[in-house]
Amino acid sequence: MTMTARPWTRYTYTAVLLLGLWAVPSSGHSNGQNIDGACSSLAPQHYPPPQITAPPYQITFTPAQYNSSTPITVNISSCSPTDGFKGFMIQARRAGSNSTDMIGNFSVVAGTNPACSGSALVHNNDIVKQSMLLQWNPPPTPVGDLVFRVTFVKDYNTFWVNLQSEVLQDANLTTHIQLNESDITPACSQSNVTQPPVTTTLTPVPSGTFPKPIGCGQSMGCFSSCSDTQCNYIIAWEQGGFNNSDAIINITAAVAFASGSYLALGFSYDSEMGDDSVMGCAFGSNSSTIVKFTGYTTGTVAPSMFNDSEVKLTSSMYVDGILSCYFQRPIAGKDKRYDLTKSWTLLFVRGRASVDKNVAYIQDHNQDRHISEQQVSIDSWVDLGKVEEESALIKAHGSLMVGAWVFFASVGIVAARYYKPVWKYSLCSQKAWFLIHRFSMVIVFCATAAAFVIIFVKEKEWSYIDVEGKKFLEGHPIMGVIVMALTLINPIMAFFRPHPGTAKRPIFNWAHWFVGTAAHILGIITIFFGVQLPDADCPYYVVYILAAYVAWQIFVELLLEFISCIGRKKDRSDVYELNSGSEPKMEPTVESRWVIITKRVIFVLHVLIVAALTAAVIAIISLGKKNLED
Repeated sequence: MTMTARPWTRYTYTAVLLLGLWAVPSSGHSNGQNIDGACSSLAPQHYPPPQITAPPYQITFTPAQYNSSTPITVNISSCSPTDGFKGFMIQARRAGSNSTDMIGNFSVVAGTNPACSGSALVHNNDIVKQSMLLQWNPPPTPVGDLVFRVTFVKDYNTFWVNLQSEVLQDANLTTHIQLNESDITPACSQSNVTQPPVTTTLTPVPSGTFPKPIGCGQSMGCFSSCSDTQCNYIIAWEQGGFNNSDAIINITAAVAFASGSYLALGFSYDSEMGDDSVMGCAFGSNSSTIVKFTGYTTGTVAPSMFNDSEVKLTSSMYVDGILSCYFQRPIAGKDKRYDLTKSWTLLFVRGRASVDKNVAYIQDHNQDRHISEQQVSIDSWVDLGKVEEESALIKAHGSLMVGAWVFFASVGIVAARYYKPVWKYSLCSQKAWFLIHRFSMVIVFCATAAAFVIIFVKEKEWSYIDVEGKKFLEGHPIMGVIVMALTLINPIMAFFRPHPGTAKRPIFNWAHWFVGTAAHILGIITIFFGVQLPDADCPYYVVYILAAYVAWQIFVELLLEFISCIGRKKDRSDVYELNSGSEPKMEPTVESRWVIITKRVIFVLHVLIVAALTAAVIAIISLGKKNLED
């Protein structure tokens, strides 16, 4: 028998490789479309017959009772890694009844399509799934006890039909239906239950990250910040709805403000804000109330909001710092809603929000903005990361500041303050201590200036910082500007310094000391603030490393001060040159040999320790928290 002579056979056996043959014979439905013929029986209408053995799947839900305003979370899952399912259909029906009436409806999430006029939910791809987390929405008026009925398709020849969950109780009733134990799909035994990664549904976890869904780049498009299987944010999209005319878009991300946050996705002609179609979701002080918003940007200011009724928030939740929203919107464009068959750059932002009477009011995202590395359309099944340029600039900014103020400033200040009597000999017509001091401070100036320019290139404007619970971090950019100003003032002062012995020399000495010391202290405080900013992506323990540096710096300066005091032979006025001009000039300090040797050992030790601490902090900044935790 040839394929040409029997075309229906070719079509049927091609469908064997697909998922969910729900409709008439010789029609495959790997995308879950056109299966309304199975709404009553929940049975794939093809040979062979369904399995009669115990199913390797379970149906669980929470909470155990429902009312008109309480969505129910339903989890359909496999009992073992070898028994994943490719397809499914789920409905809610009356408990203890043979009625085929379907109750309520399911929210459409990634990897699913609505069916049976919206009262059922089915798969929309043939990827093997270990679990699916779904949301059932009850009717406006409770109708009594219910059960969830599910059909699982492992492959073309292996499927279980019309499996029944335990009873979902009507919260308004006092007496509830009791089902026979044999009619209920048994829970998986603990010996073979696995905890597989979530597939196309994103389940938040308390760590501030969540699993990356299986299917990115294969059955849906993704734009994310993920390290291996854990993500900080993800935007996933695919076609769905009736006739694949809608886009199903999921936005899930860790948010910083438990008192009110928002997530927003912009479709842009370029990589800049302005002329962008925007959609998003937000919650206020009551995190259980999540609302959608749509808008249009005309520049770098907040978008102009308008209500696009065709953009629907089909499902949402906020758990342990993770906000997740599922949208269903027409693929076609209309007014300020862009046509998703065209290619757009994706802009993702998140920030603080408030909600009043189901209206979202969003605030500045404080440069928490992420740009897709290429333009995409609704049928672009790609797996994109963010443009790494911005994070690289932040890392470069932080590394330069740490190198400048933790290492070079420390070495330069200690050399000038305590080693004049130790290194009085000349190199290239300059005292050795002065060469060390000048070289170090030139590096400090160049690194600070470079870091200052880099962060302005990255931000393109003044950086506004808003971190809930840490209002003091708002001072980071202000102190950074002050540090840059002091770093610029000191070499200008040094260029015009009076000659030693003149009346104005002591004034310069005190001013030079004050400006340098103030810049060093402010520079270190600015670094303390900087590593705690969300964009720095640093684990909190880096603060303890910086604290260890401060403790060491203070210890070394006190130790050198003590050694200098007990080891001096003459007045040290020429060493510091901070005496008033009216005082007679004293002889230079002469320190004993044991003091000089001790100071040299301390200097070498100081350089090694601050170099190690500097290298540790720079390495942490460069790797980032996510890489260090993996």
